[in-house]
Amino acid sequence: MSRIDSTNDSDRGQAYTLEGFISAMVVLMAILLALQSVVITPTTGGLADRTVKSQVQQEAQDALVVAATTDHDKKKNLSEMIRYWDKNEGDDGEFHKASESNDVPGYYNASNQTELYEQFVLGEILSDRFTERGMSYNIELVYWNQSEDEYQSEYLVYQGESEAVTANYMVTLFEDDELLKSNNDVGDDTNYPIARGTKDDNDDDSKVYNVVEVRVAVW
Repeated sequence: MSRIDSTNDSDRGQAYTLEGFISAMVVLMAILLALQSVVITPTTGGLADRTVKSQVQQEAQDALVVAATTDHDKKKNLSEMIRYWDKNEGDDGEFHKASESNDVPGYYNASNQTELYEQFVLGEILSDRFTERGMSYNIELVYWNQSEDEYQSEYLVYQGESEAVTANYMVTLFEDDELLKSNNDVGDDTNYPIARGTKDDNDDDSKVYNVVEVRVAVW
């Protein structure tokens, strides 16, 4: 009688062990399938993380401040960058040596060893900090158009649309600021894309032409 009970207990223990093993396998398979079914989108990780967003935004803001305040011997600051206009290029003029392409549409190609990188402090910093890390960015000039009574914008670099962090810096243009490739002052070139933001009044002592927001979006 005792031998029969011992055998039954042994069989029952083996059954419990096998049942537990099968249950564990089912759970592991379910976890594996769930992990494989997660859709990875461009915002998964990366700039979706608040800490990363904050860091990238601070880097972009620092780049603008440095580009605006630096006294570089060879490369142009923010004000010079937005005045790098050549009335002799294109049908109505364009930013000097604009490099529009199918790969990187916009006024300047954002890769290294191009006009943006070679000529402007901002272009060099953004290329070194973001392009080299596989990130994209736009540089947009936002300004008030007095005659149209609205805000308008012009791209220096356009690489697409995405959820991005942005940084900006305000640059004041004066009537007698020179367009670097046109031999004209800002207020004298009718084809310059940044329209007048103040009234054309000769009695205006400030002689401010417009205040331009240089806006950098990074993703």
